[in-house]
Amino acid sequence: LLSITSISAKNTEPAVVTKALRADIVKLLGHHTYNLENKTLQAEITLMVNNKNELVVLSVDSKSEQATHFVTKKLNYKKVVIKGLAKGTVYKVPVKIE
Repeated sequence: LLSITSISAKNTEPAVVTKALRADIVKLLGHHTYNLENKTLQAEITLMVNNKNELVVLSVDSKSEQATHFVTKKLNYKKVVIKGLAKGTVYKVPVKIE
């Protein structure tokens, strides 16, 4: 029995975030109502854009559960319309929540 498998590897490095994508993310995040006691929460969002031009949050790397929940709730499956944005490409976006 002989088995032949074809493997295709995509570049796993995140793409550079455009100013337009970052601006849309900041706009979608908007304001929060959490009591942060004058702290700044930091998070690194890993996301991609699906075929429907929706953001798909793959992960939120943060020490704060509040930040993780807030970012996921605000961004996941929200539509963006940005010219030249590559669908299926992974992006990493650092954010600060104040």
